[in-house]
Amino acid sequence: MEDVNNTEHPKANLTRLVYMILYLIIGKVISIILTVIAVGQLIYTWVSGTPNEKVLPFTKSMAEYTKQIVLYVSFNTDTKPWPSSDWPK
Repeated sequence: MEDVNNTEHPKANLTRLVYMILYLIIGKVISIILTVIAVGQLIYTWVSGTPNEKVLPFTKSMAEYTKQIVLYVSFNTDTKPWPSSDWPK
């Protein structure tokens, strides 16, 4: 029988699980916020003819934040997104 050296720490896995659940909940909240912003931008664009320029930088950083969440939850990175690190610029 082959001896397998298990170097994983159960507490670290449990910690990551807690963070993953937190970030998945944050992702759901982001989808609600995005829906509100998308409808607002659509109405604003219908009325004024152009999107609201003040909202665009926020939605761009929110898209980057969502990308960071997906990378963390899918084990592509160990870097935790905000609030454990800085908000993306």
